Amino acid sequence: MTDISDHDQPSSERIRVLLEGARQNGAFPGAVLLWGVASGQYSFLCSGVLRKDIPGAPVTEKTLFDLASLTKPLVTATLSLLATQEGLISPSTPLEELMSLPGRHFLARQPFSRLLSHSSGLLSWAPLYREIPPDNPALFREILEQKILDLPPDYTPGTTARYSDFGYILAGRIIERIYGNRSLASLFKEKVTEPLQILNTGFIETGEASPLRMQSIASTEMIEGAGIPFTGIVHDEHARYMGGVSGHAGLFGSALSVWNLVLPWMGKGTFFDPAILADFRRKQPEISWTCGWDTPTGDSQSGHLFSEKAIGHLGYTGTSIWMEPGNGRIIILLTNRVHPSRTQNLLKIWRPRIHDAVMECGFD
Repeated sequence: MTDISDHDQPSSERIRVLLEGARQNGAFPGAVLLWGVASGQYSFLCSGVLRKDIPGAPVTEKTLFDLASLTKPLVTATLSLLATQEGLISPSTPLEELMSLPGRHFLARQPFSRLLSHSSGLLSWAPLYREIPPDNPALFREILEQKILDLPPDYTPGTTARYSDFGYILAGRIIERIYGNRSLASLFKEKVTEPLQILNTGFIETGEASPLRMQSIASTEMIEGAGIPFTGIVHDEHARYMGGVSGHAGLFGSALSVWNLVLPWMGKGTFFDPAILADFRRKQPEISWTCGWDTPTGDSQSGHLFSEKAIGHLGYTGTSIWMEPGNGRIIILLTNRVHPSRTQNLLKIWRPRIHDAVMECGFD
């Protein structure tokens, strides 16, 4: 591990300048940038504060962030791969064998992989939470699932990929059911963080006295009418009303915990079966998505220097992972760009520049 803030390293100065420039220009209040090679050590830079509505404590390498949609690959796709290893499911399993679907539903004969690769035909997003009473998480989950299934197809499944929270909400529910209706939170702890010995990472369930609440946590958006930001409460509305636990959002973690969670995806260790891992990392036919990860296309947020075989993911709160399986390079950028408001997205401009700088200057 190297904290480059403690060293005079001219090769890293461009990275530092860009990270600070992004913060000073309002892309985010706080950030941790971590990079390295899967087979070796990592370096990191910290910038800014946990919150700026009041004088906030500085962000450190131990700060927890609302990882938002990084939950999709780090929790749901990871548990799906493990369930495949255990013989409980397969990417090719028809959804009609995994869910209770109405007759002739457009999802019935689609494989599970369609949910994981955003090619199921489901609508990307809609504010369904506004149509459901929010005070009972268990009931909210049931009604939300039914409302998602009641939506008409947005396109013909398998013909394209359209990013969908709803697909991963359903995938998370499927994983819970195949493990005997256990929550994703307990499954993730038992099957992922405990075996990998990853601390201070997990879901912070609504109303629960989670030990994660005692950690340094970067704040997200201001709570309407309350004058304080969400801190240790998931930003995503659907996940929040589901009790803080969902297949599409809800995970909290530090940059180091994300690093340790993605190492198996880079083939390190024996956590994943190599053949199944290769299958999950392979792009699905005619689209840019794998079972859990995006790949660089066009004006990608990965920057200009990752290859077409790279995999990565973004999170709405300002989080991202990009990895190059061929050479083991990993770049993790965690920010709270939605604090105090989601209305600006300057990070979209700065993130590719930061990635390019790390690729050019951050690796020997």
